[in-house]
Amino acid sequence: MKLKSLARRMSAGVISIAAMTSLTVSAETATLRVSIEGGAFNSKFKFFDASEGCPGYNDIPGAKHYLGSVFASDKGAEKDLTVGQPVQVFLFRPKETFSISAAGGEKEIRRRSLQVVLTGDATLRYTGFDDKVPTWEATGEIDVQPAASCETEEVEQADESVEAADNEA
Repeated sequence: MKLKSLARRMSAGVISIAAMTSLTVSAETATLRVSIEGGAFNSKFKFFDASEGCPGYNDIPGAKHYLGSVFASDKGAEKDLTVGQPVQVFLFRPKETFSISAAGGEKEIRRRSLQVVLTGDATLRYTGFDDKVPTWEATGEIDVQPAASCETEEVEQADESVEAADNEA
């Protein structure tokens, strides 16, 4: 009987410590408010984790890189993102699905996307397009660049790996 009581108390203590630890380890988040000038009927901003390089653009809930979506509008919508984590933002318009597939799928999505890194709350407003590539205005604590920049980062990392292997040989 005393052993059961002791075991319950110990497990309750372990659970309490684990809960407190997980709260302190959780990553800091910031809010990104995204909008599009003039709105975009039946369209969404989709978010993909780019912390490991160029993401796959599978947007099924639970997919490895998919972080969710918000409806695109002139008023805007908010999305909480992890501070310091590269995230790619893609404006999905259903009417452009065929042209994206025909132009190369993932590479075309990347060409039409932006990569953001938040250091605090920020806004990102799409103001127009140049050959389907967004032009934008950003305010707040945000770094914005074309999403294709992840391709050059991967090439640089591969070059560094080759150099390191050559130096070891």
